[in-house]
Amino acid sequence: MDKTTRGGVALTAAGSAAMMLLSQSVHANNLVATVIGAYNQQCGSCSLVNGTTIKNYANNGGTEYDTPSLFILNPTSSSFTSVTLTLKGYQDAAGNGGNGSAFNGGASSPSTQVLTLPNIGPNTVYRLTWGSGSGIPGGTVGAPTGLNLFAYDYDDQNGNTVPDPFPFINMRSSLSTDPSGNWCGQPGGGAPTGICNFAGNFDVNFAAQWNGGPISSNFSPDNTQGGGNVQGSFVAWTGLDPSGLSETKYDTHSTTFPGTLADIFTGTNQCGGSCKVPEPASLGLLGIGLAALGLGRRRYKV
Repeated sequence: MDKTTRGGVALTAAGSAAMMLLSQSVHANNLVATVIGAYNQQCGSCSLVNGTTIKNYANNGGTEYDTPSLFILNPTSSSFTSVTLTLKGYQDAAGNGGNGSAFNGGASSPSTQVLTLPNIGPNTVYRLTWGSGSGIPGGTVGAPTGLNLFAYDYDDQNGNTVPDPFPFINMRSSLSTDPSGNWCGQPGGGAPTGICNFAGNFDVNFAAQWNGGPISSNFSPDNTQGGGNVQGSFVAWTGLDPSGLSETKYDTHSTTFPGTLADIFTGTNQCGGSCKVPEPASLGLLGIGLAALGLGRRRYKV
C-alpha cells in the first residue's frame, strides 16, 4: 500500500470515528435519576421529581444550617447500590493546599476525597448533609495539605484569611476582593467579615450500580469543571461564589427551592449537565468531509 492509499484509508477512518462520535452524542445514555444541590436548605420540595411524588426519605442526620447538602432522588423501582461520591477541589485551599488568603484558580494538585454512601432504596430521596451523620466518613484529603472537602460549614474552614487593607475602620465590605467582582461581607447584607476566605469550590462524581449496570454523574457548581450542571450557570450549593470566596451574596440563608443540579445516567463517567462537547452539526460536517476526502484520494489512485 503506497502513501497515497494509506493517507486515504487514514482519512476515511478519521471520518468514521467522527461519525461514531456524532452518533454517541445524539444517542445519549438513559436518564435514571437527578441530584439537587442545596446550601442551608432542608429542601422539602425534593419530594417531587418529574411529576412523581417520592414517598421515602433517608438522610445521614445532622443539620443543614450553613453547610452544603446534596439530595439524590431515586424515582425508580430498584435500589442504587455501591454508591460513592468523589469530591475534587479545583480552587485554592480546596486544592493545592492553599490557606485561603488569595484566589488560585486551576489547582494543579487538587484535594480528593471519596465518600461511601449506603444503598439508596427505590422511590427514595437521600439527603447527604456535609460533615455529619454516622456511617458517612469525612474521608482523608488526597493531596498535600488541602481542606476537608466534606467538613461541616465547609465555607468557613479557613477563618479570616483574606487580608483586610483597612482593619481599623472595617472597610472590607466596600472592597471588591475576588476575580468575579464579588465582595466579602455581602455589601449591605451585614455578613461577618471575620471569616472571609477563599475556601474554593469542588466538583463531584457520583457512581453506583443499578439494575445490574453502572450509573454515574459528573457535575460541579459551574459549567467549567467536571461535567458542569444542568442549569448551565453557576449554582452556589457550596455557599461560595464562583471564585471560591466565602461570605458573599452566594452565602444565602434562605429556603428557596434550588432546582435540579445534575442528572444521573446509565454508564460510567457521564456528564451531569451542560457538557462542553462539539456541536453535532460540526461533528457531522467533520466526519462527512474527512470521509469524502479519504474516498476521493483512494479513487484518484485507482
